[in-house]
Amino acid sequence: MRRVLFLLVLLCLIGPKSAFPAKQSGKLAVKSALVTEFGSGRTLYSQDADRRIPPASLTKVMTMYVVFDLVASGQANFTDRVKVSRQADATGGSSMGLRSGEVVTLDDLMRGMAVASGNDACIAVAEHFGGIPRFVELMNRKARALGMNGTTFKNPNGLPAPGQLTTARDLTTLAVSYLHRYPQALRYHSTTVINHNGAVHGNTNHLLNSCDGVDGIKTGYVDASGYNIIATAKRGDSRVIAVVLGGRTKQLRNREATRILDASFSGVVDSMVASCDVPEPAPTKITSKRGRTSHHGKNLRVANSEHRSSKVSARRGASARFDAHDVSSKSKRSKSAKSSKAESSRKNSHSQGKQRQ
Repeated sequence: MRRVLFLLVLLCLIGPKSAFPAKQSGKLAVKSALVTEFGSGRTLYSQDADRRIPPASLTKVMTMYVVFDLVASGQANFTDRVKVSRQADATGGSSMGLRSGEVVTLDDLMRGMAVASGNDACIAVAEHFGGIPRFVELMNRKARALGMNGTTFKNPNGLPAPGQLTTARDLTTLAVSYLHRYPQALRYHSTTVINHNGAVHGNTNHLLNSCDGVDGIKTGYVDASGYNIIATAKRGDSRVIAVVLGGRTKQLRNREATRILDASFSGVVDSMVASCDVPEPAPTKITSKRGRTSHHGKNLRVANSEHRSSKVSARRGASARFDAHDVSSKSKRSKSAKSSKAESSRKNSHSQGKQRQ
């Protein structure tokens, strides 16, 4: 008993900072972050902003930027019709549920990239504009023009690829330029639900539903990076862009992004305290619940925890028609999942990690 009392007294004397060394004043529990006031370009918060990290699906912001440029230059129109290839249909990871041979508009593909984080939509877009290598060249050329010197793109969707890296500083540069040049892009990024081929897809950016003023932009995950987000919010006349990279979980990423946005708008960034070892609750400002239902069978090919949670919440907001279809076809989907298991391993063997949002 004396020994126990001695240890308790010792812990009290040491103090909480020594007992819990993971707590770091003023730091987010992520790998890297940069927060900027959109109007002035003033940096509000910086944390290891030049650390190179795989962008994951944040890559799609550059893909969409290039499409906007092509439309602005008269080389394309959002009403252009795009035929979906077998390669696009077979693309693994997050999907908008494209089917080989179907014809969709460029506008549909933009929504699929922004909302459902469709890797298949990115491939369809790249093929439409001359093929994947040429399109990736346009992405990297744009990155150089913007001064994104720590960024290299290897594909148009962010699936794992050796050497595909970026930084929080570069992604901030990308987001600021993108929204200055094409503010109308937020009509895609703020859309909460789309319907394609009879399936409902909720936006992977759950801060649209939980953080005041958030109206974009994009989430992403691969094993090598952790959970990433570029989030932008407008409150009153002020807009803030927060790039948060490398969260251990999507809940932690969303919580830390919400914290830094709230602190930025309230002017208390300097006194904000985050800990890498504190519990990981859901974002604090819950205002509504939206999400997605299940879609094309390709979702069964890649494990995607955030994708699955989105499907559950969206089912509640979908029409009774979809709910009835889900119930009646539950057993069919189960059998289909088992039969496609072998095929899934083959189609996604190129991915050295799971891509989530």
